[in-house]
Amino acid sequence: MNVLFHLDLDCFFASVETALHPELGGKPVCVGGLRGQRGIVACPNYEARAYGVRTAMPLRTAEKLLPREAVFLRGNHRLYGEYSRRVMTVLESFTPDVWPKSIDEALLDVGKCLHLWRHDPETMASAIKNRVRAETGLTISVGIAPNPLCAKIAAGIRKPDGLVLVRHDMIRDFLTPLPVDVVPGIGPKTIPRLNMHGIRTIGDLLNRKQHMPESYLSGLLQSLLSEEPYDGGGHHHDEEEQSISRDRTFSRDTQDDGQIAATLFALVERCCKTLRAGGRAASTVTVKVRFANFITVQKQLTLPCAAANEEDIFPAARRLLKELLPAWRFVRLVGVKVSNLVPLEGQQLMLDTVRTERLETLHRRIDALQERYGYRSVRWGIAAGEEREPQREE
Repeated sequence: MNVLFHLDLDCFFASVETALHPELGGKPVCVGGLRGQRGIVACPNYEARAYGVRTAMPLRTAEKLLPREAVFLRGNHRLYGEYSRRVMTVLESFTPDVWPKSIDEALLDVGKCLHLWRHDPETMASAIKNRVRAETGLTISVGIAPNPLCAKIAAGIRKPDGLVLVRHDMIRDFLTPLPVDVVPGIGPKTIPRLNMHGIRTIGDLLNRKQHMPESYLSGLLQSLLSEEPYDGGGHHHDEEEQSISRDRTFSRDTQDDGQIAATLFALVERCCKTLRAGGRAASTVTVKVRFANFITVQKQLTLPCAAANEEDIFPAARRLLKELLPAWRFVRLVGVKVSNLVPLEGQQLMLDTVRTERLETLHRRIDALQERYGYRSVRWGIAAGEEREPQREE
């Protein structure tokens, strides 16, 4: 049964500023620009929202609504990126199945490690919230549900610092009274048309699904009520393109070859675990690098034989990385994609049968240990460098 956590950092940009500058506590704060500047509000804190300020509101409109003691800040996106990475690192210490959805949101599949918390998702979610607060000073709202869309809605209805659990037998009762505008994908242009048909709540939508005024709504409803096994969409797995990809943005731009290679290995490891779990092997490896100036380059390599293990995929990925990396450039992001997927069963994996059987046995045992005791209970030696603080240009 699916157990998915959607985690949403509360008023992220403004909360980072308050965590660094406690004197801002209790004051309305708007991140996006200074007083008198043209532009829009990127993130108001809850004190500012109490005066009617909203994200994307013109700064000058926000100034008129807020009292004189309100604080306006330009913002620091590099800083917010560092905090986001710190939060994602905390999440990855609980489960390897962490899929960032944006700088301040992530989806976690905790089904394989929930036994470590006596099968109590609320206890696990509370532990995550406490760790995030202790290590970053930020609060996070968590929605727990059997499908991603329902979990995202649950995370948003009791902010800030909320925790909402929707069990598989509670989905319809949970959704029915909620207004339709809480559903991601139903925007301000659609709501008036729904209202014209007497649809104001999700319950109204469920009861009128045979007469949808918008054809795409039936797909949204199916996603809201889904209890199908989670297909790993957070791994960026595209059924049509037949690929699985992972990437990592460094907390600081780095030239540290060891740091970059260790991070690449960790990404390859996650892709391989997904391949093995799905009974597939990959024929093509692609590595992507984004430099500090945001220029992005990538190269791909076709393997001699389809593979699903780190020993065969990582050397290819590392070769591509070396070809992409000039010695003098600082790196912002590294990513890896495995594609052209084929069934794992029956594949002649690179070398002799004895080696293949030994590798399969090794990875089966490692995967089982990580599933039982947590992802970081067993690590490859090269992956240890993933945690080192990257270098930074002075």
